[in-house]
Amino acid sequence: MKKLFCAAAAFVLCTLLCTAQGLTARAAADNAAGKDSPQEAIEYINSELNKITVPAEKRSLYAFLGSLQEMVAMYDDARASYASAAGIAATDAPGMPKKSSERLVLDAVRCTLSAGEYETALQYLNSAVRNSKSTEIQAEIKLYEQWAALSGADSEDALKEPVEMLKAYISLPSMISVKPSVLLTLWYITGSSEYADILNKEFPLSAEAGIVNGKVQIMPAPFWYFVLRRKAAQSSAEVEITPAPQEPSGTAATAKAVDVSSDAEKPVKQQLGLFRDKANAEGFVSRLKEKGFNGYIQEETRASGTTYYIVVVDENESGTKGSELKTAGFECYPLF
Repeated sequence: MKKLFCAAAAFVLCTLLCTAQGLTARAAADNAAGKDSPQEAIEYINSELNKITVPAEKRSLYAFLGSLQEMVAMYDDARASYASAAGIAATDAPGMPKKSSERLVLDAVRCTLSAGEYETALQYLNSAVRNSKSTEIQAEIKLYEQWAALSGADSEDALKEPVEMLKAYISLPSMISVKPSVLLTLWYITGSSEYADILNKEFPLSAEAGIVNGKVQIMPAPFWYFVLRRKAAQSSAEVEITPAPQEPSGTAATAKAVDVSSDAEKPVKQQLGLFRDKANAEGFVSRLKEKGFNGYIQEETRASGTTYYIVVVDENESGTKGSELKTAGFECYPLF
């Protein structure tokens, strides 16, 4: 009887261990990859998180969840996931991407900027990450600080200080890892070809150089919709906010090839701008109508309680509306 009891106990223990071993970040990520959509993958991971108790596994799964949420523009949720991962004192789980806590904080900062919360982004930057001994992390902190300042600028005069700081960064050896992003930012804000020339000379194969040359199309990130541009950099037909890249060089690919295959999902609208001030959005709609485009406003209220006004134009059946808008001088990107 004693032997039978021991055998049964061993079987139960083995079963429990096998079950626990199955609840790993790697296993959950693999299962999520088999879902039909990112949304389903996110729901699945959320349901599995409470089942994982090993800190390293939980940390890595939170980081993976944040990447999925960011991919589908759930920026506030992604920020929370990255921050949760950064707050867990553990190493990386086996089989999962390696990310330092400092990198996870910067991921949270990026998503916070994309949600238009530049003040919260600065709070993250003023955390323990500022004590990083990594030159690259420090370079990104400096870049994100200026991006936050640009995001908070409410007038052309308010652009001056961050622009001067970015100009100073160009010549600093410690900023070389983000120099392409610094140059692209300056080109975008000022409209000066000087920065495009430096990009083409020093980083000819970079995504940033491809962007200024019009050779690649980037996937727009909402953060840039909150950034004003100097009037000298705008034509009379341009909106005050247009798409630009999401991350510093080296953190993730920003360039995407344009999918023109017949099997590609067709856009239903073209988005031309996102405003914090409704009057500005209405003024832009008026300019669109003057050019013969039937623009209108969609309102979106974020978790912070802030309402944004999105200017869109419906796509036509032939799918040429985006090209027509760009020919008329309007920046836009498709909504599916």
